[in-house]
Amino acid sequence: MAAVKNFYYDMLKKKIQFEQEHIISSERNFLMCKSCFWCASFLNSTDRYPHSCPECMNSELESMPISFDETYTFDYDPLQGVSLEFSKQ
Repeated sequence: MAAVKNFYYDMLKKKIQFEQEHIISSERNFLMCKSCFWCASFLNSTDRYPHSCPECMNSELESMPISFDETYTFDYDPLQGVSLEFSKQ
């Protein structure tokens, strides 16, 4: 019986540790490079987003918060530039 209790205790401890290490974000941000237009959705509740573009290494990376009831579409045209469309779900 003690072995079963220890097993469940160990499993619970591992689950708690995993959840603490892999916290699901309460924030979403849209990241976009001003230079090469690289972009990404960033799901993290800390300020540890990249401050330079991973594609061109430019340091002009924009961050825009997105609410959880918003969606967006991204389009790039060489003549017209970047187009972002935000809408409520």
